[in-house]
Amino acid sequence: MIKKREWALIASLITLLILLITTYTKDGAIQFRRLFNEPPSGANIEDIKGDSLQIYFCPEDRCEDALVSLIANSKKNISVAMYSFTSRDSSTALVDAAKRGVEVRVYLNNDQRNEKYSKAGFLRKKGIPVKLHDHDGLMHNKFAIIDEEIVATGSFNWTASADTRNDENLVLIKNKKASEAYKKKFDALWERERQ
Repeated sequence: MIKKREWALIASLITLLILLITTYTKDGAIQFRRLFNEPPSGANIEDIKGDSLQIYFCPEDRCEDALVSLIANSKKNISVAMYSFTSRDSSTALVDAAKRGVEVRVYLNNDQRNEKYSKAGFLRKKGIPVKLHDHDGLMHNKFAIIDEEIVATGSFNWTASADTRNDENLVLIKNKKASEAYKKKFDALWERERQ
């Protein structure tokens, strides 16, 4: 049997939850309805039949090797949105792809402007367009779209630490709908920046 004190605690927790939702959202009532009654609004890919999904865990799976191979086999274009990008091998692979005629674009979080090991300057010197996120909040995405067919995403930043020390994941998705959703997001990020 639940005691009076426990009921008070449960009621307080529910009240706190409602208060937090209504306080920290622009329209608390709408957000409350969405939270409890509506499905999430993210891109929903219902059928990946015939497509592929590859999952890598670092450091044991050497995520960067999979990435570099993917870049080396690209034919048309590569769009990268990355929070932290300090990897020599991945940046060299992008430069090599650009030399083969692959269109390469890189969008990074703003702190990569002054990061000592950032590859932003190196890529720009090699003629690859690089834009930096110049808005409130972090650009914390970690994804790439290759040939508008394959998405590389996960917790994996393109850094040596992510590849050899951290517990990270890299998911390669070969699916047209997923690629379109990620490309739409990348294009929106890219178009709102001037530099």
